[in-house]
Amino acid sequence: MERNDRRAGLSAILLASAIMVALSLGMRTGAQGPGGAPSHLPTDWSHRHLVFSRPDSFLRAWEIQQEPRFWHQWARQNEWALRAAASSTERHDRDHDGDREHDDDSDGTAPNASPIRRDWAVSLGSLGTVGAGMFPAKFSFDVNAAPSCTADYVAFTTSLVGSSTVPSIVGFDELYSTQGSVGGFCNQNGPSVKWAYNTNPAGDTTGTTLTSAAVSLDGTKVAFVESRTNANGGAILHILNWKPGAGATVQGTIAAPAVPDTILAAGQNWATNCPAANSCISNIILSGAQPDTNSPPYVDYSADVIYVGDDNGVLHKITGAFLGTPTEVVTGGWPVTVHTGFALTGPVFEHTSRNIFMGDSNGRLSFVKEVGSAVGACSGSPPCLGLVNAALGGSLVDSPIVDSSAGRVLVFDGTDANNGSAYQFDTGLTAGSKITVAIGGTAAGSNLYSGTFDDAYLSAGPASGHFYACGKDAANSDRPAIYQLGFNSAGVLNTSAGTPLVNLVSANGVACSPLIEIKNGTTDRIFFSVSNSAFAPIIFLGGNIGGNATGCQPISVFVSNGCVMSIALGGSWPPATTTAGIPASGGSSGIVVDNVGAGAQESSLYYTYLAASTTNVTCNGTTGVGCAVKVTQSALQ
Repeated sequence: MERNDRRAGLSAILLASAIMVALSLGMRTGAQGPGGAPSHLPTDWSHRHLVFSRPDSFLRAWEIQQEPRFWHQWARQNEWALRAAASSTERHDRDHDGDREHDDDSDGTAPNASPIRRDWAVSLGSLGTVGAGMFPAKFSFDVNAAPSCTADYVAFTTSLVGSSTVPSIVGFDELYSTQGSVGGFCNQNGPSVKWAYNTNPAGDTTGTTLTSAAVSLDGTKVAFVESRTNANGGAILHILNWKPGAGATVQGTIAAPAVPDTILAAGQNWATNCPAANSCISNIILSGAQPDTNSPPYVDYSADVIYVGDDNGVLHKITGAFLGTPTEVVTGGWPVTVHTGFALTGPVFEHTSRNIFMGDSNGRLSFVKEVGSAVGACSGSPPCLGLVNAALGGSLVDSPIVDSSAGRVLVFDGTDANNGSAYQFDTGLTAGSKITVAIGGTAAGSNLYSGTFDDAYLSAGPASGHFYACGKDAANSDRPAIYQLGFNSAGVLNTSAGTPLVNLVSANGVACSPLIEIKNGTTDRIFFSVSNSAFAPIIFLGGNIGGNATGCQPISVFVSNGCVMSIALGGSWPPATTTAGIPASGGSSGIVVDNVGAGAQESSLYYTYLAASTTNVTCNGTTGVGCAVKVTQSALQ
């Protein structure tokens, strides 16, 4: 027994040493720039769909550190320490000069009524929104330094038809500002529009930007899709190199967006054909000329490749995306038909298996084998559609989540036979790996978006942590409820969903946004929104929704708004209440996080309203417009 214990201890030491070697190698080439260069950190929709739990072997540690998103995740988990010195200096300077953060109470709640505080809200024009289940994209210039007022930015697609007065996509900088008066870390009255572009080609009067954007590793380029009907020419993948410039404002405004200076023709590359001082764009009409309403672009940074799906069930591949000659591959098996006639979710490429996973509007989970894949079977040689798929029923509206370390795939279905289920598979989608956990009620209804892992799962391994999903309340079958799901040591999902947190809303027909997680210091939290029916009329003034959303009180018994909520993790489950909330007109899009740290206006969330601003939830005093929002979780500082 003693010998076995010694062997176990030695194995643990060797594994830890191997992981540290892999980490140090990766740090020199990944999260930390060579020669002390800035350590850039892009954060887009894809970073929550490919994750990495603690590896259980040297080989797995070595494999996963080849994927840049592993280092992005590592940087986010360690930003608190990375930014500690810079944040401490910034706080000293702020306190010394007497600057204090300003509380915008234009949403109708009293200052300090909630630990979630709105820093600013900026109009995206009439009805501008990233959209339900879709995300802004955040770029942090250097995670080892204090936040940058002019180099950090957040990009929002608008879901609108681009024109001379309507932007397709907008980027904001001077993010760390107050609103209503000059202040904050950037000493500004709200953020600045760094750039705003109408990217619809001349004569294109129907295309809309309905899905999330993706950001290049250096932040100079943003990729996003414009959707058009087949009759109007089909979807266009836009790759935008925004105009270079160190200032806060570079090109375009919300009311007068710019047209990119240079349009790359087919066969032209970035290095030769995009002048250094110009904004440039590559417009790739996806083969087959189908719309794309639900599949954002996924970037394989290592190969400079973009994968994107369309509404006819076809997966496309674009090479030379950010660094070379952007070109759709239409030979050698590409594009790949996944499920004819059904809209695909965003694809997720997993580096170790070299499989690409996606769901569709007919409730099917599928994978495509990329060249080099040895996991799963297909007819012929990769690239090819895997012979095995999972027909789950209902409709899959959100991309699967893949844990690359554990080799597991999670997907969520809100309209299957259980009217709400979480499913887990291995990366071959083998039948024997399928785990089903019911997280639904008895009636079909609102969409089910993907959830999130807690920090313990990622840092200490699956058996130490949990996954949090917004399913449905079994007693009120079309009302949201938050479930805590567990795993065994191999990362296999437990079949029992346990008791959820309920009473989030007071009416049926309410959907949650996707969930996100933040650990700041010692406190781990999840954030999400509920949509517009959350404020159904109640019989008393000043009450919370179901008693569980401090900060989201209705203005009166007749007012209905959505709400962004948070839950503090680490105690017994379910908690008695949510931790905090803040109103959001119609609920929110997906939420992205920036600059986890202890400094002023760090640990912030970015999203858009899903509905136009109202007199009760204005956009910096303006009603009837779409709204981009930054809030700070003050309780974390």
